[in-house]
Amino acid sequence: MELAVDGGKSGLRLALASEGRVLLIHEEPGLAYTSGSTVADVARKVLAAWRALAPALAPDASVLPDGPDGPVGTVCLGLTTLLGGPAADRELAEHLFAGIGARRALLTGDVITAHAGAFAGRPGVVLAAGTGAIALGVAPDGRTRQVDGWGYLYGDAGSGFWIGRRGLDAAYRGFDGRAAPGPLTDRARQVFGDLGTAPQRLYLSSDAVAQVAGFAVHVLDLAAEDATARAIAEEAGRELAASVAAAAHCLPGDEPVPVSWTGRLLRAPALRAAFEAELTARLPRALPTAPEGDGLAGAALLAATTELGHYRTLIRTVER
Repeated sequence: MELAVDGGKSGLRLALASEGRVLLIHEEPGLAYTSGSTVADVARKVLAAWRALAPALAPDASVLPDGPDGPVGTVCLGLTTLLGGPAADRELAEHLFAGIGARRALLTGDVITAHAGAFAGRPGVVLAAGTGAIALGVAPDGRTRQVDGWGYLYGDAGSGFWIGRRGLDAAYRGFDGRAAPGPLTDRARQVFGDLGTAPQRLYLSSDAVAQVAGFAVHVLDLAAEDATARAIAEEAGRELAASVAAAAHCLPGDEPVPVSWTGRLLRAPALRAAFEAELTARLPRALPTAPEGDGLAGAALLAATTELGHYRTLIRTVER
């Protein structure tokens, strides 16, 4: 069997799989990466989720074998953030080997597992838009191009954090009197309470990025009735399309480019319409393709193969 892990900031999902087919899924709150985050923290969170999932293999979890005879052969982790280089990879893998009994660990970014899930390993461009935003193009000859994914401080254009941050900026302009108060100011007050004291609570919170990104839901919800919210949503759509078009530069210039996506942001009508219009303008040969599966399905697919194909240079492999 294989264990697939989709480790984002919004949620951590684990799946037991057999020959690349997902059998059981367990979900928990996401990985809160901070300046003090360590490999051990990530491993602890993954292993806690594994302990919650493992009893599904047997009524009594104590009968599950550990060590080299464990039920899982390979673990594939698609993570928002990879902490460190080869030494950190080995440390994380050793934690998993000890706690799960796996014999091989594949460590990679969640956009790679999202691409594998969306296209079942075929070429194309995938957009992963959630708390952050990143696009990955994979060409038939194995060339790849990653665009954005640089984090909330100076990247992730069009992401949930990007939208939430701009929504709160507009809310505070109304609160201060720099602009007329509008629906975003009212909604921010409903979500965060007293806007005069909210920053004190938010800046000291360990999940501040997730909280700001969570406000994107409200910005997108208000886009149908509020011009400011609509402008933010439309700009986000254009930013995401720009990332996709840039990622497509690695693919042949005379063929249609399959484009797929993961994440909930593109369900918002205003953002989706702006994304599609900008993508058509920037990349007329784009061929929108509904994803065959998500990042968890992609991790399961990768865990089941020894031939990593297009992704071989994008995945770190550690064996017991």
